[in-house]
Amino acid sequence: MLTTFFTACSEGTDNPDAKVFTFDFSASQDGWTGGFSDFHHIQTAGYNLEFQRTTLPAPLNTSKYALRIGGTNHSDDLFMFIKRKITGLTPNTTYKAIFEVEMASDAPTGAVGVGGSPDGLYIKAGAMLAEPDTSWHGNQQLYLMNIDKGNQSVDGEDMYNIGTIGVANNTTQYTLINRHNKSRPQTIKTDAKGEVWICVGTDSAYEARSVLYYNKIVATFK
Repeated sequence: MLTTFFTACSEGTDNPDAKVFTFDFSASQDGWTGGFSDFHHIQTAGYNLEFQRTTLPAPLNTSKYALRIGGTNHSDDLFMFIKRKITGLTPNTTYKAIFEVEMASDAPTGAVGVGGSPDGLYIKAGAMLAEPDTSWHGNQQLYLMNIDKGNQSVDGEDMYNIGTIGVANNTTQYTLINRHNKSRPQTIKTDAKGEVWICVGTDSAYEARSVLYYNKIVATFK
């Protein structure tokens, strides 16, 4: 369910014209779609890529729905993302964008992993004018993004690193975690229709399988 508030967000702004878009996936998928990049064409089946709206895993509330996304990182750089267009902003206007992401992860922090540790998936979030998409790059034999998401822990021009999927030491069960960029908002100028795309994803350095559940996303433009 999408709820749009045209009031100041509760934290970090004195702007009464801030617009807050809250997406709670318990009610519907609400126009979000999933995608993947930085993987090899000839090994697609082995990546076991999946995206669907389903219930949260135990021990969380298994009657509540979320967006599940998963993949096996054979490329040492798999990017798994979700995206949606935002409308209703003021045309040709510069905003500061803040993203708050709540997701379920079962990754322990600092544990021994494959290539990298299980929490070595860096959460990226950002707003951009072009629809985030992938295309085949034959010279590199990879599907790559058409936006600048950065690489793993490094920011890109279009997406910022807002933390990892790590929960705590010795974690073995799914737990809700929260990540955000409140301390460094992203600057984005809307197009002539007052629209932007938003994208949230994970850039992986962990060379094994990861499955995550997006529970709630809040995007604030001020």
